[in-house]
Amino acid sequence: MDITALRPLISAVSLTDVAVCRAELVAVGVVRGLLDARELEIVRRLDELAETDYSLLPEAVVAEASKTSIGSAGRLRERADACDSIPELGEALAAGATTGDRVDIVVKASVGLNNDERALLAAHGQRLALAASTQTASGFRKTVEHVVRQVQQDDGLAKLERQTRMARLKWFTDSDGMWCLHGRFDPATGARLEGTLRNAVDRQFAGATPDTCPTDPIEKQQHLAALALAALLLGDDTARGSGAPDVTVLIDAETLLTGHAHEDTICDVGLGRFGLPVETIRRWACIGSITPVVVAADGVRLMLGRETRLANRAQRRALRVLYRTCAFCGVPFDHCQIHHVDWYTLGGLTDIDRLIPACNRHHHLIHEGGWQLHLATDRTLTITKPAGIVTSTGPPTIRAA
Repeated sequence: MDITALRPLISAVSLTDVAVCRAELVAVGVVRGLLDARELEIVRRLDELAETDYSLLPEAVVAEASKTSIGSAGRLRERADACDSIPELGEALAAGATTGDRVDIVVKASVGLNNDERALLAAHGQRLALAASTQTASGFRKTVEHVVRQVQQDDGLAKLERQTRMARLKWFTDSDGMWCLHGRFDPATGARLEGTLRNAVDRQFAGATPDTCPTDPIEKQQHLAALALAALLLGDDTARGSGAPDVTVLIDAETLLTGHAHEDTICDVGLGRFGLPVETIRRWACIGSITPVVVAADGVRLMLGRETRLANRAQRRALRVLYRTCAFCGVPFDHCQIHHVDWYTLGGLTDIDRLIPACNRHHHLIHEGGWQLHLATDRTLTITKPAGIVTSTGPPTIRAA
């Protein structure tokens, strides 16, 4: 294939205005889907050739040609298998109506399903294909999660039990002499561990950060988490505090009270992971190891829990009800920082109506990129960028329970 011949075709359209740019982006999405579909055809053909040529390793060919890893090439096969088991999804991809990343969401969500459950999932192929073609990535993830919850015969309890059996922890010393810790935990335990660590970081370093902190904000958080974990394991009472993990689950009243998922169930632990079994959430709520944020059918908060928390945590829980993600993009809420719309260093107040969640990238753009923000009473957010470009996002919406 002559790659240079494609360049004039790609740049043939003059990007004269917003409408043309929007149309070109739609076209790019279609082409991307077609390329993803072609990639799967190649993987399938390589598998056929490998049946007669035992020296051929399809993953190695894909990895070498695309300059990726063997693992990445293996994920293409998982994508192809998903399209084979859900033909409607494969047809949508072949038509350019969706892209491979939507198929990957289905692959990830179906891990741990048994054969009967996979067959039930495939029966929803038309619905999944339509959603993959029309919804955003986060919207499609929610649709897939709901369908998977429907087909799981035990609401995922068996899967969670299998994940619990897969928990592992190991430690070793690397070439720099650093003592390293690596663990894998089931998502329920992981949520509680993460909440406990977040609590410890807040308790230890709310007032001041140690001199050892790096300047990069991501590395800084990782450094503080390492110090907090060490303090917890070594018995530092300052880090330990009450020992209650800072875990908030957004759940609708009907699901919490009945224990049964329904068409519009909200059961969100955050962090971008697929939901936990409803019974696990209900058990946590009974023993007080989480703060349930319960919403009624109209989206109004009914309670924030009885556990006493510092004001910033209570505000974070309240914001968690309003925002599933960063106020600017799809980064999960629990991977965000809480930003003062009116900068605290310039006299801004730490009041709930002046706070929004912002991911690391957008937090940088606000502080170092010169973005100016205006937050209306209905939480419509207007952004003025240095070049004078003004954009806005509508108020956050809470799906009815």
